[in-house]
Amino acid sequence: MTETPPAIARYLLGERNGFRWFHVENVKGPALTALAAEFHLHELAVEDCRSAGTRAKIEEYEGHLFIVVNTLHFESEKDSCRFGEFDIFVGKDFLITVHDGPSRTAAEVKPRFAAEPKMAQPARLLYALLRVVVGRYMPVLDTIEERMDAIEEQAYARPSPKILAEIFSLKRALIEFRRVCTTMREVSNQLLNRPEPWIRSQQMYLRDVYDHVVRALDFVDTYRDILTGILDVHLTATANRTNDIMKVLTIFATIATPFLLVTSFYGMNFENLPLLHNPLGAIWATVGMLLAGAGMLWYFKRKGWL
Repeated sequence: MTETPPAIARYLLGERNGFRWFHVENVKGPALTALAAEFHLHELAVEDCRSAGTRAKIEEYEGHLFIVVNTLHFESEKDSCRFGEFDIFVGKDFLITVHDGPSRTAAEVKPRFAAEPKMAQPARLLYALLRVVVGRYMPVLDTIEERMDAIEEQAYARPSPKILAEIFSLKRALIEFRRVCTTMREVSNQLLNRPEPWIRSQQMYLRDVYDHVVRALDFVDTYRDILTGILDVHLTATANRTNDIMKVLTIFATIATPFLLVTSFYGMNFENLPLLHNPLGAIWATVGMLLAGAGMLWYFKRKGWL
């Protein structure tokens, strides 16, 4: 068994049967440099680890593979998705994980690596890490579905600019989700077709990762269609509400027409207007205006316009 040099021993997360797992949480520190020198990691891969925002991919270098996977996080307060980066160097007898800051994925898999002897091989440990990452996709989709259900109820009952903004925020979140899932599907598919014997022997497990990514991608497409339907419902409800308001305002304006006609007629400066000097003239004019308004209301109701 090769003894681990002191320069990298502090980054050793577990060791079993000659297989070692290292983990780095400070991408700007000396850890990556020391591990790159020990395992001959390619400088381009190391640079990718130190550059945030790399999309999921798999690169082949001499003696090892470099895999970038994307983690997903949904911020319900902003109705937005953001993705993180989890980098993996995997060789025949070692695996190095890199994450900027504490990693829930590594923390979740570490007890299994210590307890299960079968985890002391690169493909099985790689599967366990990928399974944790893609296993968080569906809970994120469940949260998005709950938000969609709440928005759907409000879109018809109480359409408002705020609801419209939330719909577009969710649409952007699903677009981001789909972009991440698409690249992760490509990475999973490439792993299934790798020629290395230590990967091909675990293809059934890696296929499970691929199936989970495809399933999440199907849900994303379904939710996008549903959200488009919710948007149509919101726009229709807004248009109906506007039409109702305009109908009411038009009715009031129409009913006010006799009042305006009579008052403007008697506002003209002519001496011999009917009932102008009659003591009951104002009463007759008021009664006439009220009867005209009531008659118009009766006519609108009979026509079904109210």
